[in-house]
Amino acid sequence: MTFIENIKEKNQFPIIFIGSGITQRYFKNAPTWEQLIIKLWEMISDENDYVATYHRLENEGKDEFIINLEIAKILEDKIKSNFYDGNLEIEGLTPIEAHKKGINPFKKLVSNIFMSLEKKNGVEEEIKIFSEMLIKARFIITTNYDDFIEQCFNDKKVKIKINVGNAGLFTKSTEYGELYKIHGSVKQPESICITKEDYKNNESKLAIVNAKILSNLTESPIIFLGYSLTDENIKRLLYDYSQNMPYEIEEAASRIGIVKYTKGKVDISDSLANIPDLGINYTEIRTDNYRKIYEEISKIEQGYLPSEISKFEGAFRRIIDLKGPANDLDTVITSFVDITKLTDEEIRNKNIVVAFGDNKYIYKLPKYEDYIIEYFSTDSTMPLDIALLFLAQYNMTSPIPFKKYQDMLNRLDGIPKNIEREAQLLEKRVQKFPETILDVYIDKGEKTYAKIYKERLETCSTIQDILFLNIPEYNKLNYILANLRNFSEDDLLKFIKGNFKYLKNNNLSPIFKKIILSLSISIRK
Repeated sequence: MTFIENIKEKNQFPIIFIGSGITQRYFKNAPTWEQLIIKLWEMISDENDYVATYHRLENEGKDEFIINLEIAKILEDKIKSNFYDGNLEIEGLTPIEAHKKGINPFKKLVSNIFMSLEKKNGVEEEIKIFSEMLIKARFIITTNYDDFIEQCFNDKKVKIKINVGNAGLFTKSTEYGELYKIHGSVKQPESICITKEDYKNNESKLAIVNAKILSNLTESPIIFLGYSLTDENIKRLLYDYSQNMPYEIEEAASRIGIVKYTKGKVDISDSLANIPDLGINYTEIRTDNYRKIYEEISKIEQGYLPSEISKFEGAFRRIIDLKGPANDLDTVITSFVDITKLTDEEIRNKNIVVAFGDNKYIYKLPKYEDYIIEYFSTDSTMPLDIALLFLAQYNMTSPIPFKKYQDMLNRLDGIPKNIEREAQLLEKRVQKFPETILDVYIDKGEKTYAKIYKERLETCSTIQDILFLNIPEYNKLNYILANLRNFSEDDLLKFIKGNFKYLKNNNLSPIFKKIILSLSISIRK
C-alpha cells in the first residue's frame, strides 16, 4: 500500500506543508528564492555585482542557504537607501508613508512581486482538485508568502483561520482547520521572513510549530508538497520529528511523506528514504501526477470538515468560558443507549450525533441509509417514535420498510399521544403496501429484465456472482427482484448494505428500493 493510499485507507486528515514549488507549479512568474534575490538585485545594481557578492560569501565557507540570507540583508539595506534617496519607486508606497507607518520598503517590494503572480494556462482543473484536498487538511503550514492557499479556500467557500508569523501560536487552538503562514504574508509585508535576522527571530516559532505537529502525529500523517531536501526548514522539522517519534524506521517513514517532483512521471512510486547524518526516515513520493495525489486525499470523509470541527469546538469552548465560571451550565447527553458504557469499538460502529444546546429537545432523524441499516439490524436501538417520524416525512407511495415498526406499534396497549399522527400515517402506508405487493414486485422484475441475459444470469448461485457479470445494472437488479425468494436473507442483506450507491441513480434507485421493501416483507422472525 502506498503512502497516499494508506492515508485514504485510515481516513485520517493529514497535516499538509506547502512550499514554494506549489506556487511555481501554478503561476508562470513565481520565482524561486534565487530568482527572487536576482530580480531584486537587478532593480538597484548590476547582476555581475550579485555574482561577485555570492562568490565572496561562498569563499568564506558559507552554504547556499546562509548566502541567500546574507544577500537578502544586503539587498534590504540597499533598497531602503535607494528608495529614500528617490532612486527607486515602489508601487503602493511613498517615502513619507513608509517613514510615518514604519513600513519596510524592501519587504513591501517582495510583497508586490508575489501579489502580481499570474496563473499558468490550463491549470484550472488541477487547482480545483488541489482546493478539494486542502479543505481536508487537519491544518496547513506554509513558508510561502503568497495568498494562493487562502484563494483556494475562498473558491470553495470554506472558512479557515489564518495565522501569520507568531499569530495563533500562543493562543488556544483546536488544531483543526487552521493555516499557519510561518514566514509571513503578502497581506502583512512586515511579517515576511527573508533575511538572516528574520530567520533568527523565527526560530522560536518553528519550535512551537514542531510541538503542535508532534502532539498530533499519532493521529495525523504529514505530507510535504513543493519542498526539496535542500530546504533548511524542512530538514529542521524532519530532524525534530525523528528525535521525538517512538517509531521503528518503517512506521516513522509511513507517517511522513515528501512529494518529489519528477517531470513527466505519470505514475506514483514510493520508496523508503533517509538522511543518515540526521537520522531522518521518510517516504519519498516521486511523480508529476499531483492531481492523483490531490484526488486520493480529497476522498477522506469523516462526516465533517476540519474547519467545521474548529468552528464547533470554538463555539463550545466559548460557552464554557462564559457560563462555566457562573456555574450556569446544564448538561444533557441524549442517546438510545448509555454512551458511557460503550466500548471504543462500539462507539466506532454506531451512528452517533453530538449536540449542545438547551435540554428541551434534541433529536435528529436518520438518513435513509442509516434507517435501512437499523431496520435490518438484530440489535436495533432506534426508538419507535423516531422511526415513525422518519416514515412520516416520505410520500405514502415510497417503498420503505415499515413492518417491523407496525408490529411494535401493534404490541402497545395504546397509542401515545405524541405519535398519534405518525401512527395514523403508518396505517395508511400499510394499506398502500399489503403483503401481496411482494408478488407484484417479483412478477414485475420477471417481466422487466431482458431475457437475452437469462442464461448467463441463471448460472449465478449468489448475488455477488450476478454483480460480477458484464451486463447492464438495470437487468441485474430486476433479476434479483424477480428471484428474491431464491436468495438467502444473509445474501440479500449483504447486497443491500453494500450497494447504497444505487440510490444515486435515478433509473436504478426505484428497483433497489423495491428489493429492500420486498425483503422486509418476506422476512419471518
